[in-house]
Amino acid sequence: MRRSEGYGNIRRVHQILRTLMRYGFYDWVADLRVSPLLTFINRLLFFRRRPELPAPVRIRLVLEELGPTFVKFGQVLSTRADLLPPDYLEEFKKLQDRVPPFPFEKVKEVVEKELKAPLEERFSTFEEAPVASASIAQVHLATLPDGTEVAVKVKRPGIDRIIDSDISVMYTIAHLLERYVPPARRYRPREVVDEFSRVIHKEQDFTVEGANAQRFYEMFRDDPTVKIPKVFWEYTTPQVLTLERVEGIPVDEVERIKAMGLDVKKIARNGLNAFFKQVFDFGFFHADLHPGNIFTTEEGTIIYLDFGITGRIDNRLRRYLARLLYALVRRDYRTMALIHREMGLISKDVDIEEFEDALREIAEPIFGRPLEKIDISSLLLKLIRTARRFQMQLQPNLLLLQKSMVIVEGVGRQLYPELNAWEIARPMIYRWMIREKVSPRRVAERGRDAVSEISEIAMDIPRRLHTIMEQTAASDLKIGFVHYRIEELVREVGNLGDRLFLGLVILALLTSSTIMLIFKGPGDRLLSVLGWGGYLVAIAILVAGMVRMRRTE
Repeated sequence: MRRSEGYGNIRRVHQILRTLMRYGFYDWVADLRVSPLLTFINRLLFFRRRPELPAPVRIRLVLEELGPTFVKFGQVLSTRADLLPPDYLEEFKKLQDRVPPFPFEKVKEVVEKELKAPLEERFSTFEEAPVASASIAQVHLATLPDGTEVAVKVKRPGIDRIIDSDISVMYTIAHLLERYVPPARRYRPREVVDEFSRVIHKEQDFTVEGANAQRFYEMFRDDPTVKIPKVFWEYTTPQVLTLERVEGIPVDEVERIKAMGLDVKKIARNGLNAFFKQVFDFGFFHADLHPGNIFTTEEGTIIYLDFGITGRIDNRLRRYLARLLYALVRRDYRTMALIHREMGLISKDVDIEEFEDALREIAEPIFGRPLEKIDISSLLLKLIRTARRFQMQLQPNLLLLQKSMVIVEGVGRQLYPELNAWEIARPMIYRWMIREKVSPRRVAERGRDAVSEISEIAMDIPRRLHTIMEQTAASDLKIGFVHYRIEELVREVGNLGDRLFLGLVILALLTSSTIMLIFKGPGDRLLSVLGWGGYLVAIAILVAGMVRMRRTE
């Protein structure tokens, strides 16, 4: 770090401390032991000021006053239901990433430098006034030479340096908290700053956001209920992102939507369906779903914008969610507890009966309510809060998922209070579970894994044989064999292998057929035919095998 940057960081730390004290956090500053003189002076300056607002409100105001990086930090913290109390989470959700726009001269300078041409050559029109302005970038409407209407996102000049400096300061404060404030260690300050650093650095590179947008575009290309703007890569760089311009109504403008006579039930269902499709069909979801990023057309099509923050749900986490929700619907809390142990989310030292009781306390109160009144997001939130009690290890993507689900369900129920999230989620969960168990792709994957494992063993056999031969030669080992009726033994072993293989085939057919018949949706004839057909094939193989065994006896 250059000396000037070091001095800048020291000044920034003092600015943060002064701001904290101005809002009444004297003890926090004193605990950090950074500047006893500063603490004493500020106590004298603000000794008459007593905090009138609750601590969560005051810390939100501190973050807003400290600027864009800290506002973003608070927004990331709003996803950490595993660390922070509910009142802090609610306040941090109110943080708005809005700052005054930077001059058009700077916009033009950035765009021309990135696109390596004068603005007039690359665009036929380019509006000077931005339609949106945030901490990292602002958006301008423009038209390409071929007449295509686009939205151009331009990075704020100098923002990278500001963010890097503020993150450096955050690490300093996190270190001080872990060293001098023992109660703060349970919130894992440095881990939280690490997570924030990863999130915001991804947002700074617009080619990453463009790649995310492109992936969503491909995911929903053939889905008429969802619209994703197209990326224009020839007009996109790390500091400039150009997307197709799309028009819609913000989904949180409920009164406007209702006044226009739009189908609120269709809009709510499409929004929730699109989200569950992201999670269970693709394992990739939009993780910044505040209402300003979700729009609807008059036909009920859902529009997504701003793809800087996304979440990934791998097969292991999807399996956890699917099995958890399936067991929850059946009120099987023992299975829910065991799922958490199998996934390694709770240690083997945790009392499984105690954890089962905790899950029952979370879920039982909801079962007296109609399904359409039950929030899946609320259940996940309660589970995450229980995690703190049992020291569960939760993935950041699960926390992002819970935050996004809260917004999607909340907006959906604002539009259509009778929205039944379970009705929409259940078929997708069942389809995913079937696909995971019996789809040719998954069978092929498991087959490839088995072949790979067998190949590794086979490749290792010569080395093992060589080792055995060397050990035998060194110890002058003599091995003798005596056999009695070995031909009969070989024949019996062969018959046993045939029977075992036959039994495994029948078991696989019966299991897959049962899964299809249990999880088939109403009117799903294909799964019915496959399920009953599997039973018939299993019976035929069993009869044929029994006849063959009698003939050989």
